[in-house]
Amino acid sequence: MAVRKMKKTILKRFFVWSPSVDTAAAALSVVLLTILAYLGLVLFEGTWPSFFIFVLIGTVGICVLLPLYWMVVRRKKGLDTLGITTKHWLASLLVSVFLGGFTLWDYHRSFGISMAMIPGLIVGIYALWEIVFVCGWLQLRFEDAFGIIPGIILAPLCGSLYHIGYGWLDLSILGGMFIAGVFGAVIFRFTKNILILWPFFMPIASLRGFKMGGFSPD
Repeated sequence: MAVRKMKKTILKRFFVWSPSVDTAAAALSVVLLTILAYLGLVLFEGTWPSFFIFVLIGTVGICVLLPLYWMVVRRKKGLDTLGITTKHWLASLLVSVFLGGFTLWDYHRSFGISMAMIPGLIVGIYALWEIVFVCGWLQLRFEDAFGIIPGIILAPLCGSLYHIGYGWLDLSILGGMFIAGVFGAVIFRFTKNILILWPFFMPIASLRGFKMGGFSPD
């Protein structure tokens, strides 16, 4: 009886059904970001509204300020609900350094090291907004609503699909983003601290993504 109860408890952590207004807010933010990406990067590409629409309203407003407002101000919860926490910070940082170092070594083997990497690294460092959005906001909200496994799947799925707003309709690119996103989501779930992904691992990993996808900013 005790073993069955324990198995049932563990199963409930991995799969639940408890969607809430938080779930709806997370889903709506994905729709809004996709629309803003299309407006800023496709419709107004190369014009001054592009920066205002996508960078300021999209990456700053929707991806960072909205989650902060929703969880801290509206829901009156701590920053840890977005993966911004000192809990397990050292372990998270050490894992990030290790993964970042390994990824840099692999990148060096494939493409070499040069100053041309700097623009890509800057873009990757700025992409903190995406880690907060996909892992801290979407993954933890979907986990609360549906369980650990659905959270690990749904957050990267949304994280790849919003790139449709970039005008990227290539399924191989979106599929690659999803697979990479699942890997990042699994890593993040170990400590639920964004330091496990940033500032070392994901900015360096993004360099390979830029190269493989032909989007390198260098």
